[in-house]
Amino acid sequence: MNPQVSVLAEHILAENSTDGWWYWWSWAERIARVDDLDDAVDRVIRVLATTGEHD
Repeated sequence: MNPQVSVLAEHILAENSTDGWWYWWSWAERIARVDDLDDAVDRVIRVLATTGEHD
C-alpha cells in the first residue's frame, strides 16, 4: 500500500512454479523471482507510486 494514497494497494502472492518461487500480482502476472527481492521491491514501488513519485 502506498501510505500517501491508500487506494494504491495490491495483494502480492509468493508461489512455487515449475521453475522456482516467484512473486505474483493479483492479476496473475509475475513480478520477480523470490530470490531477487530488490527487483521485486522496485517493481512494486513503481506500480504503487503516484505520478512523479518514483523516478
